[in-house]
Amino acid sequence: MAQIDIDELHEEMLQCRRCGLCREAVYEAKGFNGICPVWENTSGFETDAMRGKIMVALALVEGRLEKTAENAEALFQCTLCGNCTQICPAEFEPNRVIEQVRAILDVPIKVRDSLADNIFEKDNPYDEPADKKREWTRELDFSIPTTGETIYFAGCTAALRNPRVARNTARILHIAGIDFAVMENEPCCGSVMMRTGKMDKAVENAQEAAKRFKEAGVQRIIVSCAGCFKTLKKDYEELGIEMPEVVHVVDLAKELIEQGRLQPTDMDEEMTITYHDPCHLGREMNVYDSPRDILTAIPGVTLVEMETHHDKAKCCGAGGGLRSYDSDLSKRIAASRVKEAEATGADIIATACPFCETNLSSGAELAGIQLGTLDVVDILVKALESKTKK
Repeated sequence: MAQIDIDELHEEMLQCRRCGLCREAVYEAKGFNGICPVWENTSGFETDAMRGKIMVALALVEGRLEKTAENAEALFQCTLCGNCTQICPAEFEPNRVIEQVRAILDVPIKVRDSLADNIFEKDNPYDEPADKKREWTRELDFSIPTTGETIYFAGCTAALRNPRVARNTARILHIAGIDFAVMENEPCCGSVMMRTGKMDKAVENAQEAAKRFKEAGVQRIIVSCAGCFKTLKKDYEELGIEMPEVVHVVDLAKELIEQGRLQPTDMDEEMTITYHDPCHLGREMNVYDSPRDILTAIPGVTLVEMETHHDKAKCCGAGGGLRSYDSDLSKRIAASRVKEAEATGADIIATACPFCETNLSSGAELAGIQLGTLDVVDILVKALESKTKK
């Protein structure tokens, strides 16, 4: 996110035509009904959908509404998924506007302040010891150095909350013969600080992260988290921060399969899988085909699509800091997404983001749905190691 011009931001908010397309049923020809996952999973007040949030944002910025945490609540009950931007007929991006308004309001929000403090003190938002971020590597049957030109940036969620994704990403890179390292002092990318409006601290954190990469001689960063990918590759560039090459593992794995360096084989079981597009990987970075190409390259896998997919995919509910700000709402949104997946008849809902997968798992549990939730790397490594064992 570049420096915010408040006058320009105000003009953008005035672009909202109050048409309400961001709220509910819209173009059937586009293949879906409903846009806003927050509005669909709340009581349906006007401020639950983007049209109302823009009105609140305008009132706060213009000073017609006092800048308090309570008055700003509607702005933080948003996943910033960007589905409203996808359909908006006006020439602005509502989700980006809300993100910027969060940044300039500077109202005290206890949750986001503690997340930022944790990142600065411990390199992660989860209040875990910083040296715990590399513990997942100990469960591998090969060693990973701490320095190298190519690094796997596991990210806080995979390293501390979903280490299976980190281990399986590492296994894929190892099988492909890629020399890679995992930093001893891996920084947090700072995505949650940017999304929740702690931009001053986010910029400071980004500069420190870039400094660590440079001092370590890093030339290429491989990530498995959609949020890390968007932040390190797109947000840092917008901040004018020079970075090494940043690659998401699904793009890399697709190339490796095409080159024959990864050869997925029959896993001796048929799987019907539906793929959930992470907002940061899909709408933000336009990566739609690679995860689907990986899945369809695995013998025995049948890929089916949910009602909303690709650039119209519904959010998992975890984004924009909502998982921390309003965990119950976040999980209800995830439950809705899992129900959409269940309707396809799939055995598994796969994704390419440990944060999405964690929240979808919570949603499945909340909804009482027996549907497997996995990352694409989990499925790919099973197909690769199946070949190794034969």
